[in-house]
Amino acid sequence: MSTTKQSKDKVADTAPSFEAAIARLEEINDALERGEPTLEQAIDLYTEGMKLLVFCKERLTEAEKRIQVILQKDGRLMEEDFDAAP
Repeated sequence: MSTTKQSKDKVADTAPSFEAAIARLEEINDALERGEPTLEQAIDLYTEGMKLLVFCKERLTEAEKRIQVILQKDGRLMEEDFDAAP
């Protein structure tokens, strides 16, 4: 299997879980910092890392949009957008 194919497979394997994507990003970062991969492998790892980064940013943006702060007002629970909280 080619390195590019392996990289795509790893992204597909890690993408469903934010935590797995972060763990894979850490692995990629460590490998690149140690200078172990060949130039071609480093490019493939970088490409995989960028895809994972985009995935993680999208997941964080989605999570931020869903976060709501529940406030106690006049004896009733009110939901407000996260950005609207004091």
